[in-house]
Amino acid sequence: MNFVKVSLDSYPVKYYNRTHKVTNTLRLKGIGLLTWAEEDIKRFFQRLDLTFMVYMILQQDVVYVEFYKKKDSSYVFNLFNHNPPKGQLERKRDIRAEYVNVRYDIKEDSPTVYSRDVSRLVGGLPGREATTEVKGEANSQCETNSQHETNCQSEPHSESDLRAANSGGDVSIQADAIGEDFSEEVIRTYEEEQWLKYTKNDEINLCHYFCRSTPNKIYKSYCVPDPRLFFSRECLDRIGVLLDGRQPNQISFLKCHVNKAVEYVIESRHIFQDEIAFLVMKNDLPMSFLDIRKETKTNLLVAKNTLIRIKGRRRYELIWGIPKKKTLPLEGETMRRKDSYLLIFRFIDEPSVRKMLTQKHRNQKVKDEPQEKSCVPVEVGQDNSESIERTYVLDVYNKIAQHFCYTRYKSWNNVESLINEEQEGNLIIDVGCGNGKNVQVSSKYFFIGLDFSWHLLKLAQRKWNSDLFLANCVSIPLRSNIADLCISIAVIHHIGTHEKRRKAVAEMVRCTKVGGRILIYVWAYEQQENVVGNRKFDSQDIFVPWYLQPQHTLEGSEDVNAAEAAEREVLHPAKKDLQKLQRYYHVFRKEELHDMCLSISGVRVEDFFFDTNNWAILLRRVA
Repeated sequence: MNFVKVSLDSYPVKYYNRTHKVTNTLRLKGIGLLTWAEEDIKRFFQRLDLTFMVYMILQQDVVYVEFYKKKDSSYVFNLFNHNPPKGQLERKRDIRAEYVNVRYDIKEDSPTVYSRDVSRLVGGLPGREATTEVKGEANSQCETNSQHETNCQSEPHSESDLRAANSGGDVSIQADAIGEDFSEEVIRTYEEEQWLKYTKNDEINLCHYFCRSTPNKIYKSYCVPDPRLFFSRECLDRIGVLLDGRQPNQISFLKCHVNKAVEYVIESRHIFQDEIAFLVMKNDLPMSFLDIRKETKTNLLVAKNTLIRIKGRRRYELIWGIPKKKTLPLEGETMRRKDSYLLIFRFIDEPSVRKMLTQKHRNQKVKDEPQEKSCVPVEVGQDNSESIERTYVLDVYNKIAQHFCYTRYKSWNNVESLINEEQEGNLIIDVGCGNGKNVQVSSKYFFIGLDFSWHLLKLAQRKWNSDLFLANCVSIPLRSNIADLCISIAVIHHIGTHEKRRKAVAEMVRCTKVGGRILIYVWAYEQQENVVGNRKFDSQDIFVPWYLQPQHTLEGSEDVNAAEAAEREVLHPAKKDLQKLQRYYHVFRKEELHDMCLSISGVRVEDFFFDTNNWAILLRRVA
């Protein structure tokens, strides 16, 4: 955990050109230097046991918290806004978290044309404008084509003049930093076929992969692992000289063709150190630098072989981009742009990133233990079937509703495919809809869902285009002949007797139109090896254990106080104290489901198949 003190007009309060929900940065109101001591703030955040950067805004009762992982920010957001904990955090209940949704404004008088005077970037420090004239610009040689456009390669600026303009010391520009031999060698290496597997959007990353489209994402994969594999020894030595002996540990190599744009990039001091460098090669390159303090934009045509280094505070207050333009408006002329190459050198805070990449998310710390595969045989008959269904099916699903929803969130592929075969506007009944995972397949259909678990139905209410009601599949309170398709996925294997299982199927047939279809899935007695969740059964009627973890009981449980549960989750992550519950199943043999369905009049079997340790049957009502 790192702490930085900043002011209101600096990063991260203002840094992006569009309204953009940065989902891993939070603004916490009700906490800050006005009300707490700095050490109190640090101790408070350390209790959360997460990895993040804290920006303490001077003279403001607000703190910005930037997380490496989106799930961490979601957890803290919910912690403060929905489940304020008790105990030692009780006095902080006035804290509220909101996602950062910030933008910067560009002043209307900001120039829109591009300039070869790169010293404007150097001179554009807070409080004064750049006025430096650079020698050699008047000697630029331009070749005019028949369209009166200019194909230009500007004369390199004087290195001493450029350095003299850098009075602030945070930005330095070096013309002719490299020779043509360096440029040609590096570009030739870039074009080699062996690097194609590391090339994405005409960009190669070395040492670390930096995802520019997503804030704060660094990966050790998708990149050339060692720069020595890409650069020659001479090139690496030259890079070290250019950067005052420092070797960058993240390098991005971009091919900037005329149809390629690079949007303004969000880069975080949570990951990077306070320096970035740009090296332009082959042809001049247009670049835009946005000053988030002054709300101005500097459009530059950077000459080839020029090195730009940005350090310190300016590293994060100047954000850069490359336009997608074939021609550029210059001062008094128009230039036809050519393809260029750009090397970007960054310095990553290795210890912080290593910790981020290796640290498990707090939800992963309490990752569900593998469910026990041993099953207990049980005797079921007419006299005890109802009590077994109530105690070991209904009561269990009401308790595990949230956990069940966490593990069953997507429709099975074959079920989804069959649903999508229906015509738009058809009515589909989902018997035993559970959390409604099949309802979200498509909004083209009308769904009716029923289940006998009230807590699962509450979760299903979040789905679209569905009517839900509480009912038992053995007696469906719907009129006959209304459904174009009726599905029952992993439901009737929870029914205790053959007679009631057959009655449930008959009820589905009754509710289906003549010509409509019925799809039924049940757990199979015959299990395949190497399939997730496979087991070995000694009996067809069994108890299967379910281990319920405390973090899945925060909702849907009437006997657990939400605030107490939230505090328990923060201070005592749930790795132990698992609650073992038994669910009743009747696992079907192959011929059993087939014969039971054929015993019902008015249907024919259209398909019968084995799908991931389940028997499935597709019926069509014919009478």
